[in-house]
Amino acid sequence: MIKSIINIGSQALAKLMFSIVSLKVIAYYAGPSGMAALGQLQAFLQIASAGASSVTSTGVVKLVSEGKVRQEKVIACSFFLLLVYSAILFLVFSAFVDVISDFFFGKQWRYALLTLPLAAFFLGVNSLFVSYYNGVQNYRLYFLYSISLSFLTSITTIVITVYFHLEGAIYSVVFAPVIAGGALLFFFRGWGRIKSSSNLEDFKPIAKTLLQFSLMALVSAVVVYGGQIYLRYFISDNVSVSASGLWYSATRLSDIYIGIASVLFSTILLPRYSSINGEDLTFEVWKVFKVAIAFAFLMVVCVRLLSGIVVGLIYGADFSAAANVLDLYVIGDALKVLTWVFLYVFIAKQKVLFYLVYEVITALMYVGFSIMAFRYFEFSNMALGYIVQSAFSLGVLLCWFLKFSDKLTPHAETTNV
Repeated sequence: MIKSIINIGSQALAKLMFSIVSLKVIAYYAGPSGMAALGQLQAFLQIASAGASSVTSTGVVKLVSEGKVRQEKVIACSFFLLLVYSAILFLVFSAFVDVISDFFFGKQWRYALLTLPLAAFFLGVNSLFVSYYNGVQNYRLYFLYSISLSFLTSITTIVITVYFHLEGAIYSVVFAPVIAGGALLFFFRGWGRIKSSSNLEDFKPIAKTLLQFSLMALVSAVVVYGGQIYLRYFISDNVSVSASGLWYSATRLSDIYIGIASVLFSTILLPRYSSINGEDLTFEVWKVFKVAIAFAFLMVVCVRLLSGIVVGLIYGADFSAAANVLDLYVIGDALKVLTWVFLYVFIAKQKVLFYLVYEVITALMYVGFSIMAFRYFEFSNMALGYIVQSAFSLGVLLCWFLKFSDKLTPHAETTNV
């Protein structure tokens, strides 16, 4: 486990550095106002890609790592669902691109929006590679693929942005995943070597499991990133477009550093939580919780000490107010890290209804409390709403786990397929 943590942690740190470099270039050419538009497009891509990755990530890791289902059938079913989702997504964006562009982007960036389904497809393919390597616990190839993907994505983003300036920064959101993902197909095979002759009947139990995880991920993405889209729209309408860009700049840095924790938790905890129950599960959760407390505390200290320096280095003087937002936002992030310790238990045990209700309620609370904090404490303290929401979420999950930990077993098993 220690070796896998080191490998995955190294990959996350490398990804952090690539993201910071590309973000600095984007901020230079986009400015606060351009960052607002980029943040909205990024949020739509995250929603779109969540559906694509949802059928190629968590469920695939679970089924492959458990070994109860033949790998080739899991991969074939996952890729088929990805193709279907991508086709549906293209039809949806083709039908509503004008509405989305008019309302959220001031009648701009239509072609970028139309490219989103293709970007989501390649992100889903990338996720399938990573999930396959994770499921078979081949952390060497997991590391190499993840690092290569992050490096190529960063380089592509920088080149497009430097060459086309603001338009390049916006379009790099959708073009970089396509170019980087396409290039890696020439060097990595992974699940691509697997052949399957499965029929439709073989797919049904596997698809059921994958779609359960897909529903959880898609609903989570819609409510979480949808909330971010609305908050940026709210800030633009009540303060300014530049203030919306400052908010995105702070939360984007949050996404980068908390991504280290996200990679570690999703990669390590899901396979472990899936394979144990009862007292063993309870012991494992409390052991991880202690580590998470130390990680969260260290994260808060580092961010609050370095926020002003980091914001100045990456964004420049025009974004200095983002450091104040980040100083508060990191406290909510720390509480969020602690909630993952318990939340991944419910994901691993496929408690779909609980997860969906939890995600919807917490997302609504995030938006509601943030707006309340804005009304009472102004824009600079708007992140207080995130802190309140995260503290409430942690309390709910902790109480729920203490009450039902001995009853947490997978809702349904897919075996001998």
